[in-house]
Amino acid sequence: MTQRHSFDKDYLKQEFDKLDAIAKKSMTLYLIGGGAMAFYGLKVATKDIDIILCTAEELLSLKTALNSIGCKEPNPTTITKPYNDMQTSVMLENPDGFRWDVFLNKVCGKLTLSTEMKNRITPIYKGKKLTIVITSKEDLFLFKGITTREADLDDARILAQSGFNWGTIAHECTSQSQKSGLCWQDALYQTLVELKAKYSIESPIEKPLRKTAEQRIIQTTLLRQIGKGNNTVSVIAQAINEPEYFIRLELNRLVKNGVITMDKSAKPYKFSIE
Repeated sequence: MTQRHSFDKDYLKQEFDKLDAIAKKSMTLYLIGGGAMAFYGLKVATKDIDIILCTAEELLSLKTALNSIGCKEPNPTTITKPYNDMQTSVMLENPDGFRWDVFLNKVCGKLTLSTEMKNRITPIYKGKKLTIVITSKEDLFLFKGITTREADLDDARILAQSGFNWGTIAHECTSQSQKSGLCWQDALYQTLVELKAKYSIESPIEKPLRKTAEQRIIQTTLLRQIGKGNNTVSVIAQAINEPEYFIRLELNRLVKNGVITMDKSAKPYKFSIE
C-alpha cells in the first residue's frame, strides 16, 4: 500500500483559502482529530482532516466546493477497515493525497456534536464564506476515547499529557450516554485503562466511569431479560448466572430510579419495564 503523506497546519490554511474562494454559501466547519491537534500545537502534521457539519445543506455545499477544487473520492483500495468503520458522510481527497473526512452531526456513528461542545469551540479561521472552529481538547479526547483505531490511543495520550479538565470529559460522556441510551462510559473507561497500562497515565475519572459503566451494563442486561419474559429474581439470576442477592439489589435500584416497576400482589414478585 502506498504511504500517505502528512500535511502541516500551513498546508491546511492554504486549503481553507482555496475552499473559501470557491464556496457559494456560508459554512461553519467543526474541526476535530489530528487537524485540530495541529492547531493546538500538539501535532506537527496530519494525513487527513476530520470535519463535523450541522446541516445537510452545509454538507452539500462543502462537497460541491471540494469537488470544484479537485477533490475526488479516494481509490477504494486505499481505504482501510478502520476508515470504513468511521461512517463518514463524505470522504474526498485532493491531488496531493490530502483527505477530507466529513461527518454530519454524528462522528463514527457514535458521539454527536452537542450544544455544550459548541460552547467550548475556538475559532481558527474566518473567510468570506468559510468559518473554521476547533473543538476543545476535552472533546477531542472524548472523540478519540470512544473509537477503535490504534492511532487514536496515541493521540489520546498526547491530549492527556497536554492537560485539560477531566471532569468536563466525564460530564460530556455521561450526557451523551443518557441522550443516546448507549453506554459510552464503558468505551471511554477501556481507553483510560489502556492509557494507564501503556503510558502510565492516571485519570481521576477512571474509577467513577467504571462504576457507572458497570451499572449501565447491568441495567441493559436486566432490561433485556425482563423483555424476554424473565421477570422474577430467581429466573433472571439463573438466566445470567449471577447470585440472587445481587439481582435483587440491582432490580430494586432500577425500581427506585423509576426504570422498572415491581408487582407485589403475589410472590414471587414480578418486574416489568415502565
